[in-house]
Amino acid sequence: MPRSVCVVGGGIAGAGTAYALPEDVEVSVLESRSVGGRLASRRREGCVYDHGADHLRLADDDRAELVKAVVGDTLIEIPEPIHQFEADGTITDRPDEFTRWSGENGIDGIVWAVLEAAGADVEEGATVTGLACDDGEWVVSTGRDSRRFDAIVLATPAAATAVLLEAANWDAPVRRRLADVAADVPHQPVDVVALHYPFELDVSYYGLVSVERASDVVWLGRQECKPGHVPDGESLLTVQLGTLWSAANAGARPQETALEVAHRVAPLVGDDRLREPDWWDHHRWGRGLPSGGPEASLCDRTLEYDLAVAGDWVAGVGQAHAALDSGLAAGRKLAEQFGLEPVV
Repeated sequence: MPRSVCVVGGGIAGAGTAYALPEDVEVSVLESRSVGGRLASRRREGCVYDHGADHLRLADDDRAELVKAVVGDTLIEIPEPIHQFEADGTITDRPDEFTRWSGENGIDGIVWAVLEAAGADVEEGATVTGLACDDGEWVVSTGRDSRRFDAIVLATPAAATAVLLEAANWDAPVRRRLADVAADVPHQPVDVVALHYPFELDVSYYGLVSVERASDVVWLGRQECKPGHVPDGESLLTVQLGTLWSAANAGARPQETALEVAHRVAPLVGDDRLREPDWWDHHRWGRGLPSGGPEASLCDRTLEYDLAVAGDWVAGVGQAHAALDSGLAAGRKLAEQFGLEPVV
């Protein structure tokens, strides 16, 4: 009888976990909202914009080959360079040793492609409300039903992982330790603003990144550099604000934030027209960037109970490629725990 695994969380970490498990393992992915997690895309007036992770950064290695093979023709490379800017607004070239990718119809398409390649059964809008370890099996409860699995992977944010573990009917000592560690992982809020303009920008770069990460604007990305994202003759910028600014302005109205960002971007890019976008969007990632995470030995201890954890907080860095690596590693370790050969 084939093994069954429940992956809680449909972000890039959960997708990586599902992909690494061999095909004779039945994988169910339960996502409380929509697939993608912080690899999130929105669509408006003929535009597509990635408003979480602006791209998936990959070195030219086996991981990049895996993503290219799995996603195929819908994977798009962003060829334009990233430049950096100083506190005084001076823009300079920036050495770059990575290739950056998105999906033809948004970066969330990468997550969907990995899940489809894994052959996983994906359920969106399925919120896990309870966990129990019963007679060597995991009982996973949602608002719809309860199901039994041979193993479980928590590919959820640290706070959600802590809540699930704290309430779990599971008496292993490692449960409390991992729940405490997950609850204590510090996160910083991140505001992301999208600004649309009915004209093209005459600049040579795809993105601008702050040399001083404590500055108010830390990232600016041009979505029109991603083939298929923005109609010809238009510009769409995604701007990430620094964590200090986001924390200090938690009560600001979205419109106030968007207009302030537009007035900061205009002098940075050197185009006063950017002060007046014809439309804007705003999203606040309340727990956007984790810093620190659990020791690898603690995560490995859960494997003897057929439970694994994955995510950028497990990797200890808020980067999409780190979350993918964490998921692939969790899938490999769980496959080996079953005595099976992982896919990667």
